Amino acid sequence: MTSTDRIVRIVYAEGAGLLASDTHGRVHLLDERLTPVASSPFVPEGRPLYGLAVAGGWVIGKDRMGAVYRWSLDTLDLVDRLDPATVCDRSTLRPREEPSPCSSRGIGVWRDRVWVTSGYHRQMLVLDLHTFEVLEIRPNVCGDSPMEWACTEHPVRHAVSDKHGNLRFGSFETGAFPELVKLDEGNIHRVRYDARHDRFWATQDFGAGDNADVANGVVVVSPAGEKEDELLFARDDVEFVAFSPDHARAYAGGFDGELHIFDNTRRELRVERTVTGFPHQLGDLTVGPEGQVYVLCQDGTIVELDAAGDLVRDNGQRRQAVWDLQPSREDPRTLYCATDSGVSVVRVADSAAGPMIRPEAEHVTGWGFTRRVASVEGGLVGITRDRVVFRADRDGTPRWHLRLPDLLHTVAVSPDGTRALVATNGGAVELDTADGSRRASLGVDGLPVWATAYLQDGARVLITRNGVIAVLDPEGPRVRWRFDQGEYPKRAWTQDGRLYVVGDGGLKEIEVGVGVAARWSKLLSNTVENAVVSDGLVVASSYGMQLASYDHAGVTFAGLLEDLPDYPKALAVVRDAQDAPHLLVGCRTGLLSLYRMDPGARGRRGRPVLAKLRDHWLPRHRVRFALEHRDARDTVPAGAAG
Repeated sequence: MTSTDRIVRIVYAEGAGLLASDTHGRVHLLDERLTPVASSPFVPEGRPLYGLAVAGGWVIGKDRMGAVYRWSLDTLDLVDRLDPATVCDRSTLRPREEPSPCSSRGIGVWRDRVWVTSGYHRQMLVLDLHTFEVLEIRPNVCGDSPMEWACTEHPVRHAVSDKHGNLRFGSFETGAFPELVKLDEGNIHRVRYDARHDRFWATQDFGAGDNADVANGVVVVSPAGEKEDELLFARDDVEFVAFSPDHARAYAGGFDGELHIFDNTRRELRVERTVTGFPHQLGDLTVGPEGQVYVLCQDGTIVELDAAGDLVRDNGQRRQAVWDLQPSREDPRTLYCATDSGVSVVRVADSAAGPMIRPEAEHVTGWGFTRRVASVEGGLVGITRDRVVFRADRDGTPRWHLRLPDLLHTVAVSPDGTRALVATNGGAVELDTADGSRRASLGVDGLPVWATAYLQDGARVLITRNGVIAVLDPEGPRVRWRFDQGEYPKRAWTQDGRLYVVGDGGLKEIEVGVGVAARWSKLLSNTVENAVVSDGLVVASSYGMQLASYDHAGVTFAGLLEDLPDYPKALAVVRDAQDAPHLLVGCRTGLLSLYRMDPGARGRRGRPVLAKLRDHWLPRHRVRFALEHRDARDTVPAGAAG
């Protein structure tokens, strides 16, 4: 038996075993085979549990809306739940303020007291661990940013981090954290105390200073708050750092999908081994009392390793996700879905109740999950997590594929269909769509390129991780226009003569040669993952499990859907038999949700812009992967079966 819902956080509870929380607010106890043997009750208000801590025979959790839970560690019975909307100090709230979603994971436990930020991020609850009495509601020690991590492993010196890259030192005994060190431009997801060398390790999301949105990794800080050292090994979020029981090793990794094992017997930062080949991005890690290492991937796969990083087992996770949706060039009612398995083909069909999504085919590639697809005549070009670019026909027949050396992010196809532009951490690569041959290698200041697009005349658009947009001539390396919009991108495309970019800071409409003409981000709580512009409407999705609607011409807010069934990743506009627009949303669980779009509802109370019509789930499949290990002394990675 495996968990039917995606695991989002793990922690090892000594004396009990491995605990895991899921997207529906439940906690599971896993046995030595990574099989659930006990689970907490279903919670009607259940949301993803990102905060998870164990202390004094209790499990404490916090969900993405700020509800705080307490379960018995012995039985996993749910004992207490504090509602995020009503457990607050109303005297300090803003007018009409409501809880806002946030995936913060910070829970501080010290001397039978629990410190946790609520659904109102400027407030902090102080709870009695054993009665769950709210002892105090006080201002958040991190200001208006949710507490992201709390480290109480030092005997007297405590550290808390936030989502604005700040590390604070102080004490939960007094509740004061007056000393601040700026380490990152984004989240500091994890802070751990290194008892072997009397120092703190902190993770980075974006990097800092000249390295912001360029390179990041781990930073070491002394108990006095002085930055000692850093090692920048990542081009994406670093999600965790943890130590072996004797602190001789440290483990760090994140969205690059690589686990770095540090030799911590000496004071200098040194990676002795890097483990790659995981089935997904890495989201969490915990270490057992015998040194066993548990790695949680973003798809819910748990991989157990020994202390040196060699595979022991995995939990046999069955997964699916829809990462991208693109209509075919021949028929806009036929769409290609980039999935965890490969590529699925779905078609918009008509029924008595309106349009529906009918799966036509599923093509398994065997190259890791497909991140993005772009349509070409008769099929598609796709990119995978395993760094493979491929072209396939609509029936799944492969035309060609090649493996690139760097992590791939997006792919775009030229208007005439002859060229594909791939964004990678090593720059951009332009390929001939006929045979996959390389036409050009392109770059911007040696920076990672995270998004690409083509203009109508074939000019190539490269957008770097730190937000620099470079427009290059259709042929050759000449830069036609350069613009620094200052925020990292997720995707980019051209439409009606404008360039659209989603990512940090919302959706931007950019007039090439001029700059940002419009921006949409109101009420979106996190990175904008995707967006569509159609029928006078803009619809954007965020990592906060939200869909927001806006008027395109007036750049005004039109509606918000929150608490979606899962994280929306892929968006496309499809039309019914009467040519009425509908929004198709692809989510992490393989969910395809269809919404009616009502452009006439803008500004009208009681009339939603988006109304759910139906849901369809693509089939889930078990993960297959092979780990590879690269030792510090190696020049060539050595393969290892996984």
